[in-house]
Amino acid sequence: MPRNKLVAAFCAVVALPASVFATDSTQLISALERFNDGSGAQQLAVKLAGLVEKADKPGLKALSKQIQAEDGPLLSELADVAELGEAEQRKITLAMRPCQTANVLIRAIAIAIGDGRFQPIVRGGTVMIDGTEVDSNFAKHMWTCEALGQLPHKTSIGSKCLMTGACKDDPDL
Repeated sequence: MPRNKLVAAFCAVVALPASVFATDSTQLISALERFNDGSGAQQLAVKLAGLVEKADKPGLKALSKQIQAEDGPLLSELADVAELGEAEQRKITLAMRPCQTANVLIRAIAIAIGDGRFQPIVRGGTVMIDGTEVDSNFAKHMWTCEALGQLPHKTSIGSKCLMTGACKDDPDL
């Protein structure tokens, strides 16, 4: 998926209050640097998958609220990136590395599941969200992040179809 489409998909998934302040692309790119942590994305994905597998709705809501409290303003700024114009949007999307993208996507997925907008399903130990490719996009960027960071592949969210060729379990691909 081209990065501009990825940002558009993220913007459609994240429904946060409008940002209080406008950020230019340079400030936003700098703020996104804290999401360049592959092990942090892995930990959040493992926690989210565990809550989904247990069908722990209160836990999922609490995780969603925690992410919104900690990262809501930054995610809201990213969701508003289209308002900066095409050139600024392109600059931001090209600057985002795989771990940053994985961190943004896993947070968007957790918020959408916690808010009840996504209904996840577990297939073969993998959490998937039918009707969207956001889970597969997360898996793709997380896989790349893990490879670049020399981390073990332990993510259990999203189809690994694009990386392994095993696509029969994902109806969206």
